[in-house]
Amino acid sequence: MASGSDETSAAPGDLELVRRFVNTLDVETGSDELASPTQATEWLRGQATPAEVGDRDLRQLHELREALRDLAGAQGTADRGEALNAVDAIASLHPVVVSLSTPAVLAPASRTGVDAFIERILGLVAGATLDGSWDRMKTCANDGCRWMYFDHSRNRSRTWCTMDLCGAQAKMRAFRSRHGPA
Repeated sequence: MASGSDETSAAPGDLELVRRFVNTLDVETGSDELASPTQATEWLRGQATPAEVGDRDLRQLHELREALRDLAGAQGTADRGEALNAVDAIASLHPVVVSLSTPAVLAPASRTGVDAFIERILGLVAGATLDGSWDRMKTCANDGCRWMYFDHSRNRSRTWCTMDLCGAQAKMRAFRSRHGPA
């Protein structure tokens, strides 16, 4: 999706890694940068995480990716509890270490591999939850898109990944439903 490179969607600091990770699956086109263990291994290497991804690892990456997409999409909804439970279930298998002597407050317990990457992502989400920035991580309201973006709007009211695409499509659908067929 074009909005993935849109600077208005980028998250601040290390939280951008979480957004890029979730957006490895483009729901709209079906393209998946983590479609196979080989592709996932290459993607992780591009994120400075050298790891050989196996089938089990790939399932864990997919589960975390979708749990985070659901969590960001459930901001302020009744589904938030279910989404939190899904992320918590993954987090229970991937602990992070509290470190007060380094800038990384929540560091991976694992030193290498896919587990270290998952723990890094969970630590970033936990840190963002604590500082309030996670509330600005959202997924596009277009169910055919679900692209994750960071809401930079002053009142935190952004709904779509981009107004030019998903927002315009939603407004056109609403217009057509109000006015019927041409």
